Amino acid sequence: MVKCRRCLVEEASVWIPYAKLHLCKKCFSEFTIKRVRETVEKYRMFGSTDKVAVAVSGGKDSAVLLYTLKKAFPDVRFTAFHVNLGIEKYSEDCLKKAEALTKMLNLELFIYDLKREKGFTIDDFKHTRFKRRICSVCGTIKRQVFNEVSEKIGVNVLATGHNLDDMVEIMFSNFLAGDFEQLSRLKPVIPPFHPKLVKKVKPLFRIPENETALYAFFNNIPVREEECPHVKGSRLIERKRLLELFSKENPNFKYQLLSVFLKKLIPILEEREKEKAFTVCEVCGFPSSTNICGACRRIMELKSVLGKV
Repeated sequence: MVKCRRCLVEEASVWIPYAKLHLCKKCFSEFTIKRVRETVEKYRMFGSTDKVAVAVSGGKDSAVLLYTLKKAFPDVRFTAFHVNLGIEKYSEDCLKKAEALTKMLNLELFIYDLKREKGFTIDDFKHTRFKRRICSVCGTIKRQVFNEVSEKIGVNVLATGHNLDDMVEIMFSNFLAGDFEQLSRLKPVIPPFHPKLVKKVKPLFRIPENETALYAFFNNIPVREEECPHVKGSRLIERKRLLELFSKENPNFKYQLLSVFLKKLIPILEEREKEKAFTVCEVCGFPSSTNICGACRRIMELKSVLGKV
């Protein structure tokens, strides 16, 4: 039996390879909360007087984000919100888990229903040219909705549950595609550059996906059971598998990539951003690099297609 390296009493349940630590369930949970607290404080993500919105999808990462933030910062005012994307069966399960989580934490849940608010669902994009790239479209739509919700509920910070694996996979994919605009959105902290925007933060960006799953399991946190049907066959899954192969040989591989991104690539991206001119989208009123933002262009195309179906 291997003893926990922290308490030296309980049997170890978790092996943290990059830290070379055997931990019991209790010490692992404390280790996770400590890392979240240190990340928020190191990157000055928010303070005690900030109003922080937490996007809760119903999945493990956002659930662990809200749960650990409440544990680590009991005096901060957090507001949970959920976007119902209208994906058949999947969205129903997500909403139920988001409601169960906020009930557990004694928090109110603000629900944004995409169908009611905008007149369409993510499933509707199956009828468009984006049917094989719905995950990408979904991300674009959610970014717009997150801005709207943040403004509506009156917060000045928005926290999302991007974990280490998400960060590295998106970095890898966008680097291959040469999409440096998307890469800039991966920064752990994105300050608002327009009055209609809020600061966006990623408190879990240094925590691997398997650790958020373990934390949710050990603490009986309600998380969705359904897998999004649009993820099947996605390049995202294949690229994550490829990154896992590298990580098996080198447990620090993902952290090394993240370090290069933070120390080398971000300064270059920030210089590019200084030169970039922004305008305001003629449709939604939020900042955009073009007269009509990417989300509104896709929505207009979708409604044109649906009108012919």
